[in-house]
Amino acid sequence: MRTKEYTFKSLFNSDFQVSGNNVHLNTIEIPIIQRDYAQGRKLHEISRIRERFLEALLWSITNNQHITLDFVYGDVSEKGVFTPLDGQQRLTTLFLLHWYAAKKEQVDQANYAFLERFTYATRFSSRDFCRELVRYKPDFSQETLAEQIEDQPWYPYEWKNDPTIQSMLVMIDDIHAKFNNQTNLWESLVTRKNIGFYFLPLSEMGLTDDLYIKMNSRGKPLTLFEHFKAEFQEIIREVSPDLAKEINTKFDIAWTDMLFPYRGDNHIIDDQFMRYFHFVSDIICYQSGEDLVKDEFALAGLLYSADNLHAKENIIYFKSALDCWCDTDIEGFFVNYFSKNTHEDQKVQLYQESVNLFQECCDNYGEYSGRNRRFPLSKMLLLFAVNVYKQNQHEISDDAFRRRIRMIRNLVLNSPDEIRDDRMKTLLNETEAIMLIGEIPVSQRGGDLGYNVLQKEEERLKTEWLNDNPHFRADLYHLEDHDLLRGCVSVVGLENSNHFRKFGLLFKNCSKDQINRALLSVGDYSQLISWRRQIGAVRNDSVWFDLLHPTKQRQGFENTSSILNTLLSKLDESDINDDNLELLIQDFLNNPDTPMDWRYYFVKYKPMRKGNFGMYYWKNREEEPYAIIMMNTEKSVGGMNWEVFCYTLFNQPEFAGQLSLGNYAYQEDKLKIKQSDIEIACFNDKYVVYQNPSAYEHPIEQKDNVDIEDRIEKGKRILEGLMFDADRQIM
Repeated sequence: MRTKEYTFKSLFNSDFQVSGNNVHLNTIEIPIIQRDYAQGRKLHEISRIRERFLEALLWSITNNQHITLDFVYGDVSEKGVFTPLDGQQRLTTLFLLHWYAAKKEQVDQANYAFLERFTYATRFSSRDFCRELVRYKPDFSQETLAEQIEDQPWYPYEWKNDPTIQSMLVMIDDIHAKFNNQTNLWESLVTRKNIGFYFLPLSEMGLTDDLYIKMNSRGKPLTLFEHFKAEFQEIIREVSPDLAKEINTKFDIAWTDMLFPYRGDNHIIDDQFMRYFHFVSDIICYQSGEDLVKDEFALAGLLYSADNLHAKENIIYFKSALDCWCDTDIEGFFVNYFSKNTHEDQKVQLYQESVNLFQECCDNYGEYSGRNRRFPLSKMLLLFAVNVYKQNQHEISDDAFRRRIRMIRNLVLNSPDEIRDDRMKTLLNETEAIMLIGEIPVSQRGGDLGYNVLQKEEERLKTEWLNDNPHFRADLYHLEDHDLLRGCVSVVGLENSNHFRKFGLLFKNCSKDQINRALLSVGDYSQLISWRRQIGAVRNDSVWFDLLHPTKQRQGFENTSSILNTLLSKLDESDINDDNLELLIQDFLNNPDTPMDWRYYFVKYKPMRKGNFGMYYWKNREEEPYAIIMMNTEKSVGGMNWEVFCYTLFNQPEFAGQLSLGNYAYQEDKLKIKQSDIEIACFNDKYVVYQNPSAYEHPIEQKDNVDIEDRIEKGKRILEGLMFDADRQIM
């Protein structure tokens, strides 16, 4: 075997024998088993090593002297991908130095294209950073380059948590400081080949992976997990040798056995353990006020090393958070206490296909789908609550756990605005208190930063009410689990226990549109959101969900609750269906005392209820109650919108194909008769017909600003007359 020397550039496109075939090396990929790039870390010792390394490279380039950077080992696949097992740090630094030289000296892109074939498999963010960096050219007249890079639109904020990227940025700035005044860098690196290293793939050296481990001078394990275990145990040993010994045994036996059913496709538990490690450690960070750390090695040092005053306490908590799941049928536990998408007696509904929160955490914690956490903070709180029970199971009865975890479920699902990173310390503390003593904590001094205040008050009232009315527990829990309520029952109210079952039957047996009409026949149940009003939507359950939950951002919830209960009081459990709702609706429409206000029209004419979000805009509801815009968007009249009466006329079957109507009434689109110059608009007390250059008014009979004739019927007569006249003119 003859060792050969390469430069960073010449390694690409070199030929090697792989399984008897000649293979062209075309890509260098840092494998996932390697640690993050560390030469750019800001630790004192690493800074000293980095300074010495860059000085050696500078000396070589400045003095045109050749240096060799020892051996680089790794595998070359049949596809020409080189996976370094030793030499990652040196190769990454050479990649950055070649990038710096190419960009600073404006080298032709074709000559540095090989840099695009250097990548990281450790994280998607590291890989993407390398790719974007090769495309980017900074302003070399500036003192630092890292700030420029971080300011680019392709650089997301989340990359600040990638230790490899952060180390690369530090190295880039140090390279800039060291080489900014040097010239002919590219020539020295590529043409003169002043910086090289020895390399042969393991297959050509006749080495196995086991032999490689033995020859690796640092003796570190080859997987991230094994590497982490070794360092983690050393960190713990400095705090407590006894705990380190115990945890070492648990790693190999109890914890491995416990996690084995949740192993990945590679049949190992490494990723599952690391995700759960981050889950438990993040809880400690939140509760202790520490910033979250993504790098597991740094996180272990932060929380569990002798540098942390609470290290032993943290280690014991970590051990307990794993031990509590050992010797447990984990799947059976969650199935026993939780249901999926339907209500089950004695269980807490989670509204999802899987109830095993532990497995979901091991599979998804710390992972993202776009910008969304795949295991969100809400589930973190739920699993934490379960952990509190498991860790204190001898002090909490089975019945108490079922009641308390239901309270947590209710609070979690009804605190979407409150559950965020800056509140997690209080949220975790409140969760722990509820699970341990079964009481809702009183607001903390200086403001309530925990769960939603209204929901906490509801949970207190439920606890007191159930103590006096235990026979209603099953009905209350069934009501809580309704998909439109999800734990919040204030729209029905504890005082209306005879309506608990009726609510479920109403939304089970009746269409949303019929419920909408029935509620409007009882009263104005709309809610005010800033400048717009909302009622239920035909096909959008999220609208109903919002209307049935109190919030400080809406006005009118109490009125909605009152009207809903009035409707429920008119119904018998045995005959809640669309037909019986229709009888109530017709009583309203046919009652001579029913005013022809906006509710009358909304109940009578279906097109007025077609908006996607049930959202309407009145410019002046008191003075012009019939000037109504139906919005097809949730928050803006800039989207599609229609004046409701013209929209209803447009949708009358007798005018099919004869009319046209624009989608932007707020921008003054009018109803038009096709093949004519006639336009119609509806105002508070009249229709106006426009026919260039004239305008004709058709007053609507009113008394005290309320219609006493059906304006839709009047509009139809006006249109029929206009169309008849238009036909006569054509004849």
